Amino acid sequence: MKLPESLELISSILWKIKTREDLVSVLEDLLTPSEIVEVWDRIRILKMLRDWLPQRQIAEELWISVTTVTRGNRVLKYERRTIDKYI
Repeated sequence: MKLPESLELISSILWKIKTREDLVSVLEDLLTPSEIVEVWDRIRILKMLRDWLPQRQIAEELWISVTTVTRGNRVLKYERRTIDKYI
């Protein structure tokens, strides 16, 4: 499986970044505009779920499927919640 190696490489590169401007530049180099928006949407979903908004309302406000919101809900409820410290 490539996931552990992929996470190790990505995290080692991101860990070296010293400034916000460099982080933005690296993200723009690595991700397409649509991938950046997708990550942004996922973070917004997590923030809205943390604020106890109903899943259906989140889906309607963000113009996404309830299934996508449910995935975010599963992260907050059952999976590692490290992201919770940063949103």
